[in-house]
Amino acid sequence: MKLPSLEGDMFMTAAYAPSNRATCKGCYAKINKEELRLSNIVDEDHYHQEHHFHADCFQLKPAFKNATYKDIFHVENLSKADQEKVKAILEKLQKSEFKKKPQQKKQIQNQNKVNQKKIIDEDYKNTKKQSKKVEKKEKKLETIKKKSESSQNESDDEESDVFVLYDKAQKEEFRKIQKELEKKSAGQLKQMLKANDQKQTGNKGELIERIADCMIKGCLEKCPNFSGGRPKFNPIQKIFKCPGYMDDTEFRFCNKVFGPKDLKRIPWIDV
Repeated sequence: MKLPSLEGDMFMTAAYAPSNRATCKGCYAKINKEELRLSNIVDEDHYHQEHHFHADCFQLKPAFKNATYKDIFHVENLSKADQEKVKAILEKLQKSEFKKKPQQKKQIQNQNKVNQKKIIDEDYKNTKKQSKKVEKKEKKLETIKKKSESSQNESDDEESDVFVLYDKAQKEEFRKIQKELEKKSAGQLKQMLKANDQKQTGNKGELIERIADCMIKGCLEKCPNFSGGRPKFNPIQKIFKCPGYMDDTEFRFCNKVFGPKDLKRIPWIDV
């Protein structure tokens, strides 16, 4: 039940419980009738309410750490013995609750510093781990980049070998044809080679290169020495050499060497 605020600076009441209906806020047990009861006054919006305690369970509010015995409301109505008891409780609480506070506060501050240091150390470790991961990833990407550049250089070198018998105009024409043939599927490219009686094995890049060469220079005839063999070009020696061919179950070796002008070139047929 809320009542109008009491005047003065009284913060605690000391009295004998008028009934056994009140519950101790410390141990949550009932306070017996006529038992010594200490109460905290809590002011809220011009009203007050009392939190009741057994004398031994009483909890002093920090705001009243400098309170004196005279600040206790109704204490004069107690017996002399109970007045001394209340006085002793107040002094004991002030010593135990507040004189140790600075030390406890310092301990808490020290603990907070330790915890903060742990957090900083943990963050540093995580950052270091993350940095190592990033560094490792960057190294990996750099390695891939170098491999890619190396592969590109090798590809460029290989391309120059293919063009060893080409002049500048033929090289430009080759690149144009190459770009157009990229749009076709491997199956379509093989059909084009088949229609011109040319080798149809290899990856798409090799098929395109073979077709482009045939379109510019003409299709290579089969080996004049062994009609089943297909001469292969050696860009370093600038010669064609026929390895031979498979005749049913037996491979017939040829190894005949031809110069670039020794072999006939048959015009390419568009399909």
